[in-house]
Parts: sequence; C-alpha cells; structure tokens
Amino acid sequence: MSGARSKLALFLCGCYVVALGAHTGEESVAEHHEAEYYVAAVYEHPSILSPNPVALISRQEALELMNQNLDIYEQQVVTAAQKGVQIIVFPEDGIHGFNFTRTSIYPFLDFMPSPQVVGWNPCLEPRRFNDTEASYKEDRF
Repeated sequence: MSGARSKLALFLCGCYVVALGAHTGEESVAEHHEAEYYVAAVYEHPSILSPNPVALISRQEALELMNQNLDIYEQQVVTAAQKGVQIIVFPEDGIHGFNFTRTSIYPFLDFMPSPQVVGWNPCLEPRRFNDTEASYKEDRF
C-alpha cells in the first residue's frame, strides 16, 4: 500500500470516529438511524497539487502539499459529521494528485513493510520506521 493510500486509510478511520460523534458530547443524528442503513457522503475539491508532477520535489514539500489537502478533508469531515454522516468517501488521488513519474511520486510515498515479514500497526507504533510521516499527524486525530 502506498504511503498516500495508507494515510488516506488512517484518515478515513479517524473520519469514521468523528462521524460517529466521538468528537462531541452531543448525541449524533446518526444514532437515530436503524441498523439496516447508514448515512454516506462523497466529497471532492480541486486538490492542491504539485505544480509540475513530473519534477522531483523534496519529501518536506510533498508532505506540505498532502497536509493542505488533509486539512480541507478534516474540515469537511467535521461538517459532514454534524449533519449525521457516518461514512465519507474521498477521491483516490485527492491527497497527492496524479500524473507522476516513478521517480517524482517517491517523495509522496511512505515506507510500508511487508505484513508477512513485519507485524506493524502504524496506528499503535507510528514512528517505528522512518519515512512514515504521511501515515500520521500528531494533532489530526
């Protein structure tokens, strides 16, 4: 799994918690729904992208671009949760964009060890490996 995808997976887990009303002490609209269905939302915005996706940028620049998009996602998750949304879907490339070369995508990726070789849960041990900054952010969850 690429770093951006793992970041999105972790972000969506956080979205799920927020959407269930864990961020406030108030009862969520979603709690009134029957178990047969849930309230879903789809969100997309013009992503903040690298101006030249084929040019190699630094890891720090890549993280800054991805975090700008994640900040927007975070705002939208809170808004959706306040409206009773329980699950929200974002575009696959919404955090980092597309049209990269094999070389220019590298700064956007996180290292993910093989689960057959290493037992690692990035939620429990976010700093176990270098180059995993996109998988967590201290103040995000």
